[in-house]
Amino acid sequence: MHIRKLAATFGRLENAVLELGPGLNLIEAPNEGGKSTWTAFLQAMFYGLNTRDRTPQADKRRYLPWSGSPMEGRVDLVAGNDAITLIRRTARANAPMGAFSAQYAGSTQPVPWLTAANCGEELLGVPQEVYERSAFIRQSGMAVSHSPALEQRIAALITTGEEDTSYTAAAERLRRQLNRRRHNKTGLLPQLEQEIAAAEGLLAQVEALEAEAAGCEERLARLSERETELRRQLALHEAADRAREVREALSARDAWEKARQRSQALAEDVRPLPPRAELEALRGALQSLELEEEAARDAAREAQQAEETLAQADSALAAAPQPPRDAPAPPPKAGPLLPLLSLAAGGLIAALVSLAGSWAAGIGAGALAAALGIALGLLLARRRRSRWEAEQAVLDRQREREAAAHALLKDRADDARAAWQRACALSEAADGRLRQSTARALQQVRAFQPEAAGHREDALVAVEGALARRAAAEQAAREEEAAALRWELRRPAAQEALPEPGERPVLSPAQLQSELSANLAGQEDLRRRSHTAQGRIQALGDRPQLEAELAEKEERRRALQEEHDAIALAARVLEQADLTLQRRFSPALGEKSAEIFTKLTRGKYNRVLLDKSLAPSAQEPGALSPREAYQLSRGAADQLYLAVRLAICELVLPAEKSAPLVLDDALVTFDDGRMAAALSCLRELARRRQILLFTCQRREAAWLEQEAARQAPDDAGDVRVLRL
Repeated sequence: MHIRKLAATFGRLENAVLELGPGLNLIEAPNEGGKSTWTAFLQAMFYGLNTRDRTPQADKRRYLPWSGSPMEGRVDLVAGNDAITLIRRTARANAPMGAFSAQYAGSTQPVPWLTAANCGEELLGVPQEVYERSAFIRQSGMAVSHSPALEQRIAALITTGEEDTSYTAAAERLRRQLNRRRHNKTGLLPQLEQEIAAAEGLLAQVEALEAEAAGCEERLARLSERETELRRQLALHEAADRAREVREALSARDAWEKARQRSQALAEDVRPLPPRAELEALRGALQSLELEEEAARDAAREAQQAEETLAQADSALAAAPQPPRDAPAPPPKAGPLLPLLSLAAGGLIAALVSLAGSWAAGIGAGALAAALGIALGLLLARRRRSRWEAEQAVLDRQREREAAAHALLKDRADDARAAWQRACALSEAADGRLRQSTARALQQVRAFQPEAAGHREDALVAVEGALARRAAAEQAAREEEAAALRWELRRPAAQEALPEPGERPVLSPAQLQSELSANLAGQEDLRRRSHTAQGRIQALGDRPQLEAELAEKEERRRALQEEHDAIALAARVLEQADLTLQRRFSPALGEKSAEIFTKLTRGKYNRVLLDKSLAPSAQEPGALSPREAYQLSRGAADQLYLAVRLAICELVLPAEKSAPLVLDDALVTFDDGRMAAALSCLRELARRRQILLFTCQRREAAWLEQEAARQAPDDAGDVRVLRL
């Protein structure tokens, strides 16, 4: 058998898929990558989940899908010549993966010989306990633990082939049988001895019990006579009560007739009226008109306030000074008088100088005087221009302030006018809605009461009156229904003849019933006591009967003692037989384990010895004594346990089933050399069965890839490396 594909929603796995091939499958994943979850999922698919485990560490809680999805899975495998698909899913929350199906691949045809209970044992050839202790190898559980199922499988291999015998189970059953017969002061034998001692004191109790039974019978006869009298007096009360019930029934019929007539009259009165729901809705509409009137008045007040605000804003705008509109004063201009005077002065100076001297000096002096005059004129003009610009800046700032103040008042007036227009529109809308609502409500009222006035108060009074008439009619209908129910309950009594009332007893029915109950309880107690006494007398019997029983108990004691001795002898013989079986199987298992352990340790150890509980020890060549597993290093101990596990697989697992071997981080404590030796052994074993090796390290894959590259393709075998 080999697995082709796994698909799981299980623990951290969500719709995860793992495709496998025959031979050695190395699945590499980091810590918390889902390796242990895949191994637990595979075991759950073959053998199911233990739903009776209620501990916090139970698999049904530990592997709940992290996503909250239902737990489910699928396994595609090949068993013999059949390709089969196994599916387990969760149909009920308290039974995870409880729904099982096995179908031939590619069809919906079920596999008839596979069920949820026998799936793992049919496909793998061994029960779950045997598979866990042989081919299911975890790094945290390498050691082989003892179990009755594994012991039965080993016994089948070295005896008759039957797997229904286990020394541990048989020895436990014999021990229980011995304890059942005698265990300290408990068991059948001590109980019989106590019964024999107690039988001698029974005869003295018989006479006392007979006297007690006779007294009970005498008191019981007196109570029975009083019971007859009490029942007669109760019958008189019942006759009087029956007459009263007939009279009450006739009265109920009359009351129902009156209620029916009144209900019909009121129903005819409210026939023209609308249904209650419409009247209540109309009353609500009329009551809400008051709110609409208040809203209309509020809207009118807001419009009046907006109008007053607008008038104030317009008045403020009209009273504010208007911004200046005249153009600014033009800048001062330089006149032609100063240049002319400068030229005239220059000419005069030139003439005077020429008269005093030469014409050239006169012309130069005149030109200089004219230039000085023109420069002085320009300087005076620039000073006038600066004074004009300063004055103009002051005037501009004043104009801006006046314009800004006027613009603010203008904006306020515009805002007030827009608010007034909105308030007027809202007021008109509120008035319109009020008129429409009032007209609509009054129209509905006039539909069933035309004489109603044209204002809200009269209409509301009309609606309240209509509702009151409706309520009276409904109340009358309910009273009619109640009266009809009372009449129906009493109708059978009205059909009977009115009995003649008899004289009532002095005691009331409650007093008579209380005394009768006490009487019956007393009779029951006396009968119980009498029956108990008679039953105990019958149980005890007379003296000959007790003596016969005592003799029979003595005989039983002798028989039980003989059985006890025979069972003890059988237990000793069974222990000797188990030692014989262990001596026959342990050497074969030790020899196979030593063969594998020698390969794993590269010849350092050549012998493996196992005790009765399959605890191994290893011996080096030339050593005087073996060393137990706890005396080895952690890695060597894991290699020893792995060798024993692989040997058990070879000897215990059915060869025709080829159950897959699952290893979860089994090589993590091996050094590189012994890891290579272990992988070589696993590659050799993978030629006969599928192997799933989960690891968190890269070295296994690197070694396999290196070996595959170094060997021919035919020698490499079926090796598949998967990385999650």
